[in-house]
Amino acid sequence: MNETKFSFGDDSVANAYDNVLVPVLFEPWANRLVDEYRPWTGRRVLDLATGTGIVAQLLAEQVGPSGKVLGSDINGEMLALARERCADLTNAVEFIESPAHPLDITSNSLDYVVCEQGFQFFPDKGAAAQEIYRVLRAGGKFIATTWYPVVECQFFGTICEALDAINEPEIGAMMRIPFDSMPWSVLPPHFEVAGFVNVGLERQEQDFVLAGGVTQAIEVAYATPIGPQLRALTDERQDLFRKTLTELLHELSDDGITMGRMVTNVLSADKPN
Repeated sequence: MNETKFSFGDDSVANAYDNVLVPVLFEPWANRLVDEYRPWTGRRVLDLATGTGIVAQLLAEQVGPSGKVLGSDINGEMLALARERCADLTNAVEFIESPAHPLDITSNSLDYVVCEQGFQFFPDKGAAAQEIYRVLRAGGKFIATTWYPVVECQFFGTICEALDAINEPEIGAMMRIPFDSMPWSVLPPHFEVAGFVNVGLERQEQDFVLAGGVTQAIEVAYATPIGPQLRALTDERQDLFRKTLTELLHELSDDGITMGRMVTNVLSADKPN
């Protein structure tokens, strides 16, 4: 995986991610994660790789006065947006700028660590798993989601197909990174080696729905971290990309708004008592 090419570290990328991608992609999955592991009242939770803070916000609304949410991310532009998102929840949530390891968090202090679509980007996944183990209390739980390969996340696979069709393989390879950089089979061993027990994987899927149809779909493509590379193409090349993607999306979608399925792994692991 090329860690340097796939980056959220630009203000325009961070804002596009928050305004466009979060509502249609990350928020629905965040709601599902938070709903499936309630109740959160009184829990101390770390949202690792919080991004612009959608998971942290949902958790902070539920932990109550006796709970606390920490959100950590290495990206300052993302954290600035997370702090704005949670400005009315300051008593329940705190954000820290930090890599996945080391974390400036006291050992054995957290009930839960959650990580929505971030673990695949960590450069040293074994060290990250060990750090998660360290900050959890005995009996604490880790939950992470990571995408299935892009061929099963059909909308983003279609973006890659369009880029390949117009002979832009480097941009297509960049789009594949969140999906294809870490096979599901290598995920559990990081946590087993770190000392976790009851390490399990669950496959989850749901429709990817864009009420604005193809017009919104193109906006979503430009809101991903490949947006700057797309905008760097000539106007003629961008027109060809949009035309090719539109044709492929018409083949993918029967109703014009359901852009295929999204599929994710959900890993859960417990720190022994």
